[in-house]
Amino acid sequence: MRFTGRRLTAGFAAAPLVLAAAAVVTPVAQAATPPVRPGVYALPTGDQVRIQGDRADFLPAPGHSAAAVTTWLDGRPTVVPASAIGHISSLDAFEIGGPKPAAAHPNYVMAPLHVTAVDHEGKPVQAAEVVVINTDDPGRAMWDGLMFTGDSRIAVPAGHYSVAVAAFETDANDNPTETELLSVTDVTVPTAGTTVALDGRKASPVSFTTPLPSVESATVIGWSRGLGTKLATLDIGALAGTRFYVGQAAKPKYGTLQYSAAGRRVSPAAAIAPYSYALAVPKTDSIGANQTYNVAASSLATIDNTFVTDQPSQNAITWDDFVLHGQGPGNPALPSTPYVPVHAPSSDRHYVSTDASFDYEGTFNPNGSPYTNLQRTLALKPGQHVSLTWRGGVITPTPSTVDGPCFLCRDGDTLHGIGVMDTDFSGDIGQWSDGPTTLSEDGKQIYSGGTEGYEFDQKLAAGRHHYVYAIDATHGTDTTALSTHTQIAWGFDSTTSTGPVPILFAGAGFSEDSHDNIAPGKATVSLTFHHQSGAADSDVAAVTADVSYDDGKTWQPTAVTLTDGHHARGAFTVPAETKPGYLAVRFHAVDKAGSILDETVHNAALVNAPNGIATAPSDEDTIPTAGAHPVCANAQRGHARCLALAAAAKWQPSAAKLPDGLSPADLKSAYNIPADAKHGTVAIVDANGDDTAEADLAVYRQTYGLPACTIANGCLTLLNQNGKTAPLPPVDPEDDWTDEISLDLDMVSAVCPACHIVLVEANSSDTVDLARAETAATASGAVAVSNSFGGDESTSSMSHAADFAKPGVAITASSGDSGFLEASWPASLSTVISVGGTTLTKAGNARGWTESAWQKAGSGCSGYVAKPSWQKDKNCPNRTIADISAVADPATGPAVYSSGEWYVSGGTSASSPIIASMIALAGNAAKLGNAKYIYQHTSALNDVTTGSNKHWDCGGDYLCTAGTGYDGPTGLGTPNGLGAL
Repeated sequence: MRFTGRRLTAGFAAAPLVLAAAAVVTPVAQAATPPVRPGVYALPTGDQVRIQGDRADFLPAPGHSAAAVTTWLDGRPTVVPASAIGHISSLDAFEIGGPKPAAAHPNYVMAPLHVTAVDHEGKPVQAAEVVVINTDDPGRAMWDGLMFTGDSRIAVPAGHYSVAVAAFETDANDNPTETELLSVTDVTVPTAGTTVALDGRKASPVSFTTPLPSVESATVIGWSRGLGTKLATLDIGALAGTRFYVGQAAKPKYGTLQYSAAGRRVSPAAAIAPYSYALAVPKTDSIGANQTYNVAASSLATIDNTFVTDQPSQNAITWDDFVLHGQGPGNPALPSTPYVPVHAPSSDRHYVSTDASFDYEGTFNPNGSPYTNLQRTLALKPGQHVSLTWRGGVITPTPSTVDGPCFLCRDGDTLHGIGVMDTDFSGDIGQWSDGPTTLSEDGKQIYSGGTEGYEFDQKLAAGRHHYVYAIDATHGTDTTALSTHTQIAWGFDSTTSTGPVPILFAGAGFSEDSHDNIAPGKATVSLTFHHQSGAADSDVAAVTADVSYDDGKTWQPTAVTLTDGHHARGAFTVPAETKPGYLAVRFHAVDKAGSILDETVHNAALVNAPNGIATAPSDEDTIPTAGAHPVCANAQRGHARCLALAAAAKWQPSAAKLPDGLSPADLKSAYNIPADAKHGTVAIVDANGDDTAEADLAVYRQTYGLPACTIANGCLTLLNQNGKTAPLPPVDPEDDWTDEISLDLDMVSAVCPACHIVLVEANSSDTVDLARAETAATASGAVAVSNSFGGDESTSSMSHAADFAKPGVAITASSGDSGFLEASWPASLSTVISVGGTTLTKAGNARGWTESAWQKAGSGCSGYVAKPSWQKDKNCPNRTIADISAVADPATGPAVYSSGEWYVSGGTSASSPIIASMIALAGNAAKLGNAKYIYQHTSALNDVTTGSNKHWDCGGDYLCTAGTGYDGPTGLGTPNGLGAL
């Protein structure tokens, strides 16, 4: 179970081999990919994940377990709470977003891989996360998904692989009770396919033994597999009270295996002086049969921690990490244990592992806020004893080399700069404020920028000149009300040279209590001066300092004494009548080389507030999802997910202007739909109810001048999954398909306004209910049935195949919205017409439109369904999806009205009802019991030849790249009239 992580690796996270939406996958790049945007991301479970650089910290919601599984693949983490693994049917909603670079390797043949697993008791694994990686070239296939009841299948390129299964058992309250990691180092997958069986009956319990008596708090192992810098990583572990087993694995013949372990143990409850252990063992290239790690006292260092906060008796959190020397894409981080609550102010004696291959890194969140942290990295030696004070004094921006080799460095007459990091008086670093920066040369501004994430190169005048680099940085008071605003001016002389410029900076601390409060009476401010590393370290020649009790409106000087060339102390007296509040401080210093520091810090410390001053609870927003959002973000185990995507439309009702998004006229123009076509009945199958379905449809049709379609006039029929008009299922706010239902109804109306529509509402999104609703739809008199939902293939979903076949009825299904991976069910069934997706834009050509493969259109090779005789593509031994396509990109999608709002919608949820409605117009449904007829009439299709949905490194392969003739994302193309239908 991954609790926090540091992964710079190549690969991708994909969806499971169980019923759920088509997977969101990440492509593998040949070079390092940009990091995921820093910030806090919400998970469907109510938990959060904080991303900072290459670190993913799992932040459980109150009352939730801290156990989670994290995979880092292609620089993108997927974080799943262990308690959720047995209940979800896809990893899609748990993958943290980021850029998806492309890569290219042409044509390869897919082969079926069947993975089975039993636990240490010999029982089929009930719920697990699975990682599969190609060890010849990890870019060709790397898969991260779920397994249930010990069985999963996927089609992958033939070659050599490694497989890992992270298995879980939970109690009735979803608390983890047992964890297992089983892996097979080398698996050969021939073109005919193979089965690999993972057997946990010989797995070893994982534990640490320590010099002093201790009890387990958490144990985590890290597994990385791949080649070079393209590594799939999986961290899994156990909290106290959870049994933890790991199976033996041999040294690899192909690629590399990196295995490591970390743990946290605490003193027994009866210990007079509490202590704890932060443990890590160096990496190995195999997994041993014995997983007991004996920790020698001679290998440990000792840290005495003191934790300070800005409120008395405040809860804070800490993390332990170990940073490898040479850590990077080819050498992923050691696993780290979950965060530890700290009731500050407090202290802790920490025994820490040391090794020549890594350093210790501690992290402290003084307010428990996901946006606030301080870090310290220590190159500890065995037997070393150090004392650390966390969050000591003011926390202000200081020169840092965390984001680059030098903060401000001159290279001839070019100045290179990077963003600053906040640092406290004790030397802890963090980054939690931002603001504008300027650089002036002899009084004239020559640059402006910001602090966080900025990097610049600025041309300077030749020769010697005077420069001032100024910062005005703030952070919100909902994070902490201390050190909220800092103004700094670093002045220095610089001439044409190479190296760091001589910035003078300082740290400040007060004679305060353990939560930064200064009591009335005599007080001091201590200043420690530094120069940028690598620059001349001149002594300070003069210092002044002032304090303010009214946020800088009035100032009182302090009596400053230079104790040596780098330290000063200022004395002042806090009046007894001072109201509880905050003290501001400003100081000015000049060194003997002429470098100048002017700094003002507001809310630098509490004054006369022994009980603290309450701050507002954090209202920091999580990182929003850009663009269109999934209507159904996730699905429970055994359920399907609707595949609609929606983005708000910018439109106010007006007779002169239609809503944003494609109109019915646009769709008819793009697909050459004749006005005098036949019409019939189209059925759509969805889950749960929609109380406003008829009313919403009326608004859509009225807006576009389409004839009314109501229950009263017989155009619209609503049925339950038993084919009855009552009772209809209610809206399910936890699994709301109302926007999907509106999309389906509107697309049928747009393409075939004269068609009758049957909406069949299943009781739930459970596949049993959806299959029953499908039977009701095919028996409703409809000539075509559209299914805008999907999930990954599984044994249980395949048991419903017969419900998706009826002579004389054409059945369409969305191919999925997650690009090239495994085939989506029910689209993979040979009796179903699988509908892919395109990006559709207006153009000045003869057609008036251009189309390319939508980058998220589902395609794949079935792991279960045999190749139909009418499908001839060469690189998939089984059924391939898609067969045909239509617009699906929400950026170029149709307008939809739902629940009082207009949306621009998309996903292959849009393309499936479009094709079903065109089949009804063609009046040829009897010949479309499968897609064979379409394959025989390709001349009536627009061949889509550009675009790709590649997420594996398939590049030019037709399975994921549009080209002449058949391809996975768009099938045989899009309709040009009704001739192919």
